[in-house]
Amino acid sequence: MRSASPKDSQSATASNDSKLDLEITEARNDSHPGMASMLRPGTNTGGVITSEEYMTEDEKKVQDLKDFGYHKFRWSSLWQPAEINPLNGKSYTFPIFRMTDAYSTAFWLATIGFFVAFLSWFAFSPLMPEAVKADLKLTNPQVTHANMASLGGTAIVRLIAGPACDRFGPRKVMAALLILGAIPSGLAALVTSAGGLYAVRFFISILGATFVTCQAWCSTFYDKSVVGTANAFSGGWGNMGGGVTIAAMIGLFERYRAAGYSPHLSWRLCFPTMPVPCLLLVAGMILLFGKDHPAGKWSQRHQFSGTAVAIAQGEKIELDASERAEYERRAADREKGPAKAANFRAADPADAGKRVATVDTAQSEPITFKRLLVILADPRVWMCIMCYLLTFGLETAMDAALPGLLFTLFQSNTFSAIDAAYAASLYGLLNLYARPLGGVVSDLLFSKYGLRGRVIWLLVTAFSQGIAMIGLGVYCNRDPQFSGVMWFIFLIGTTGFLANGANYGIPAIICPSAIGTVSGLVGAGGNVGGLLYLGIFLAKPGVKKAKTLGTKFWIAGVVNSGAVLPFFALLIPGKFSVL
Repeated sequence: MRSASPKDSQSATASNDSKLDLEITEARNDSHPGMASMLRPGTNTGGVITSEEYMTEDEKKVQDLKDFGYHKFRWSSLWQPAEINPLNGKSYTFPIFRMTDAYSTAFWLATIGFFVAFLSWFAFSPLMPEAVKADLKLTNPQVTHANMASLGGTAIVRLIAGPACDRFGPRKVMAALLILGAIPSGLAALVTSAGGLYAVRFFISILGATFVTCQAWCSTFYDKSVVGTANAFSGGWGNMGGGVTIAAMIGLFERYRAAGYSPHLSWRLCFPTMPVPCLLLVAGMILLFGKDHPAGKWSQRHQFSGTAVAIAQGEKIELDASERAEYERRAADREKGPAKAANFRAADPADAGKRVATVDTAQSEPITFKRLLVILADPRVWMCIMCYLLTFGLETAMDAALPGLLFTLFQSNTFSAIDAAYAASLYGLLNLYARPLGGVVSDLLFSKYGLRGRVIWLLVTAFSQGIAMIGLGVYCNRDPQFSGVMWFIFLIGTTGFLANGANYGIPAIICPSAIGTVSGLVGAGGNVGGLLYLGIFLAKPGVKKAKTLGTKFWIAGVVNSGAVLPFFALLIPGKFSVL
């Protein structure tokens, strides 16, 4: 065996030095158990990640799949520690049953916060047909106007909540919304007129903006391979609050009636005894047990190695005031500056053409007018807005319209307004499986076909909802049976909620540094859609004897399907394709 020559020794030393130069120093995160380690400010990442040269061919193939968005699902990942993307601190897995894990905590707090917000936001709807309408002597148009007021406020606040999430973090914004929403919820007991009802429902609709914070919070903790699933489960289960509130508020109202209280007082007592305590309790839990970001504080979100890689690739990173203050404090403590101040070495020529995707390195950044214009110029953003306008918009309108439709069609001695409300609540409860399934399928398609797979799934499900609506309208204008109407409601709910779940996995990929802003735009679109559908329902109320009760539904279905069709052009290869 020959001895090592000086030349060999020098080569080995150079190789070792090269490897050492590529190492990323991690800071232990003992203060935030279950969270990923962070990049120490000033760490030299070498500008690009070149660990591939130490991989076998099989390992490279597996890594390529992961880079594309594929991460093999294992049932054990539901309760085992999260597997972390070291570039951004997000989880590749979905450990929802590991309650001590910070990623699981973020998911459940976002979900529960969304749930109680929707429970409170829709609390008026089940009491409106019998209790509130009679007590305040409201006309049918006034009831519709009250429903529209509850949507208008949410659209405005969602547009504000999105940029606020990017600036202050979704955890703080969600807690603030729950606390603010508890105030008008408590004041609902004092309403004595239609004008007062409009005002209270408008301000209660602040709670609807928690959709934005829920999506932004989950997108902050979960990676691109599983973000559709995480957002869909959180959004679907949280949105069930709108269905649960029907049974909960009616049941509470009946208990007060049975206890001897008048209808006038019974419906008023429901608000301070259920929605208000729920909102304040969950807001406290979020502030006490929640974390802003996998890095810990929101001001520390750019301390992962992905930020250093992004800067090395020539991307511009915007720091907000709190981040700059954090780094100035560290500098005063004789620590190096943030990743942007690191001394990067030149990229290895062997790595030419290799680039880490922005979705893997981006962190939420404060929105600017220039960036907002770029977002609004992206047709994929408008696709998400339009599809959510049509699907969630219909859901809010149907939650208000279904109890009245069922009661009008099937009123009898054995079918009361309360029975109609209970039957209508099944529509909202479809969120239990449909939205999560929409997100899971979206992630599976993304792993095989990329963003194109997600978009096809979204467009097909949104278009199908319109077809189901046309079917309901035509059926109701004939001789409808209760079972037939419920089957159409099942089809409408399933297709629409699948589309909602499909939508949730797209904003985090197309605009990863402005997730809150895009979620706010998409969410506001949903409320505008609710106003659109309620306008159609108000213009074409229909009459049972004339067999026109279904007209408003098939008109809404035509609008739905027709509005989705143009976005299929995004799938055509060529000049107008953006996929």
